[in-house]
Amino acid sequence: MIVKSVVLRCEPARAFALFTQRAGEWWPSERRHTHDDASVIRIEPDGPFFERAADGTEVQLGRVRAFAPPHRLALDWFPGTGPAEPTLVEVEFEPVDGGTRVTVSHGAGAAPQATYDENAGGYERSWDLVLTALEAFAS
Repeated sequence: MIVKSVVLRCEPARAFALFTQRAGEWWPSERRHTHDDASVIRIEPDGPFFERAADGTEVQLGRVRAFAPPHRLALDWFPGTGPAEPTLVEVEFEPVDGGTRVTVSHGAGAAPQATYDENAGGYERSWDLVLTALEAFAS
């Protein structure tokens, strides 16, 4: 299980909104699956999680399992495995002195453990980039 966290200098409701409603504004370009820096990244409360490029190319990144603002988000995560055997990403937003701790936990979920283990290094590097970008955007 990969667990990463960052503290944002804002309340949990804003941190949750930045992660779920404004991801396309700060998500690192090197982690965009459409290779379009201006792509839209959407995390919909009713299920879809996708990226759409300006040319209309759309990549399904996962599916929302839990959407509980401003506390928790859980996603079936397709990158590295696909929709048949997604990994599981849980994001928690915890109030702390001076802001909100955003903690990402990424585990095997429905994916075979061996598949998750093969991809874990890439997931870990990706979450480092993503959380660094989120922290910079929130500042």
